[in-house]
Amino acid sequence: MEIVIWFDSRDKPLEQGKHWADETVLGGRAFFRYNDHPSKLTIDIVKESDGGIYQCRVDFLRTPTRNIKVNVTVIIPPEKLRILDERGAHIPHYILGPYNEGTSINITCVATGGRPPPKVTWWQENALLDDSCEYLSEKRVRNILHLERLQRRHLHSVFTCQASNNNLVAPISSSVTLDMNRK
Repeated sequence: MEIVIWFDSRDKPLEQGKHWADETVLGGRAFFRYNDHPSKLTIDIVKESDGGIYQCRVDFLRTPTRNIKVNVTVIIPPEKLRILDERGAHIPHYILGPYNEGTSINITCVATGGRPPPKVTWWQENALLDDSCEYLSEKRVRNILHLERLQRRHLHSVFTCQASNNNLVAPISSSVTLDMNRK
């Protein structure tokens, strides 16, 4: 969809310029800020449907009109994370287990929402453990962390799942603590 907004101040001071935007498309949420430097288009309460091709048209008194088109992509951060045990059950109270020492387990993290789809990663403290993702649908992405042969050092380890689809907003995250039965 192409969205056209214009501001015309030919033959008058900028303060008296006429602004126009299609009310059916942006519902009165778009404004041209001519007194900002540089001038800019501002859209209040951005919606997913605001993405598209925007045309900027500048008319001059003595030189040709200039048209510039800009593709605006609206980024929607992921909405929520769910951490599941190997049976696919939600982990209550953020405590994983208890598992017996020597057991191998899978922990699944599922991110819901977000556009573009988020990247789902597993961390332990500041160390990246797994950044492999599987796209289940347009709105769901998962990452399965496989822990091979649990050892005593894994007792009370904190595993954090993060989901992010941009570098403008902090990733969402959820953590679980591993409980174990030692031999």
